[in-house]
Amino acid sequence: MNNNIRDIEEALGVILPGAYSSFLLQEQLPGDHFINDLLTLYGTDSLLERNTTYQVQHYLPAYISIGDDSGGQAILLHCNDSDEKVYLTGYGALDTGSMEVIGNSFSTWSQEGYPLEVLREAPDVLAFRASETYQLRTAYQEIHRALTQLEKAKATGMDLKTYLTQKRALQQQIKDFEIQHAGKKYRV
Repeated sequence: MNNNIRDIEEALGVILPGAYSSFLLQEQLPGDHFINDLLTLYGTDSLLERNTTYQVQHYLPAYISIGDDSGGQAILLHCNDSDEKVYLTGYGALDTGSMEVIGNSFSTWSQEGYPLEVLREAPDVLAFRASETYQLRTAYQEIHRALTQLEKAKATGMDLKTYLTQKRALQQQIKDFEIQHAGKKYRV
C-alpha cells in the first residue's frame, strides 16, 4: 500500500495530505469506499484514474480529488498540510472560487460521518451576494413578495379600500424601482 501511495503522489505530482495518507494506510482501501448512497471515497486503485480523467491537477494543481457525491461534485483536499479543509465543487467548475468548505479537516470530517453540508460558501457565491445585481434582485423580489402577500390578505377578507390603497402603493414602488434601475440586471 505504501508504494501505491508513493506511485499516486509521483504520477499526480502532489504529496497526499498527512491525515488522508494515514487514512489510506490504515483502512487499506484499494477499491472505492461507499459511505452511503451519495458519497464515495476513492480507493487507491481509482484515485489516480479519477484525478487524471477529470484533470484535477491541471485546474487545481495543489489539490487532489478524494471522492465524489454521486452527483458530479468532487470532494477535494489541498495537498499542503497547512490547509486541512475538505472542499466540495463541481467537476465542471474546478476552480478555487467555486469551492465550498464541507469540513475543517479530513480527520474531523471523517469522525463526523462525512457530512456534505456546506460550512462556508464559495468565494464566488459570497462575491455575488455582495454585488449590486444581487442587492437589486433581492429588493425587487421583496416588493413582489409584498404584492403576493397583499393578494393573500385580500382573499382572507381584507376590506377593499385598504387593499386598493396598498396595491396602488406597491405598484408605484415597482414602477419607481424599474425607472430608477432601468438598464441594470435585476430580473431573474
